[in-house]
Amino acid sequence: MSNDPIEWPTGTLLERQAIFVYEVARLQAAAINAPIVPEPWSQRDEKFRAQFLEITAKQMDEATAFEDPEEAHDSWWDAYKALGWTYAPVRDVAKKEHPDMVPFNKLGWEERIKDQVWIWLNTIARVTITEESPYL
Repeated sequence: MSNDPIEWPTGTLLERQAIFVYEVARLQAAAINAPIVPEPWSQRDEKFRAQFLEITAKQMDEATAFEDPEEAHDSWWDAYKALGWTYAPVRDVAKKEHPDMVPFNKLGWEERIKDQVWIWLNTIARVTITEESPYL
């Protein structure tokens, strides 16, 4: 488990939304003692951050946002495959191996709830991290 501090969101609006979602999801994983708590945003490689910004942009549009955790997991799995990751029983960043590269129903509860939390965090970011008042 990573004990690195949460990172403060900076950059463009989309970057701030993405970092908020990523870092709070890390905090939620730590709070439930999930088997995987990923490293801080700044320690992720550029390709990962680029794909995370793309999926965050999709989530910031209500018309394209995922609502189903299984659908979100499948999208994550596809993105990781495209980044060159494969299944292994233990996460290894250097080897690009991850134990969650399995069907949604094969995940432990901590990983299934993580997908739902990710959807909720994106909704919070969409509504509350804006450059205009959401109270118009």
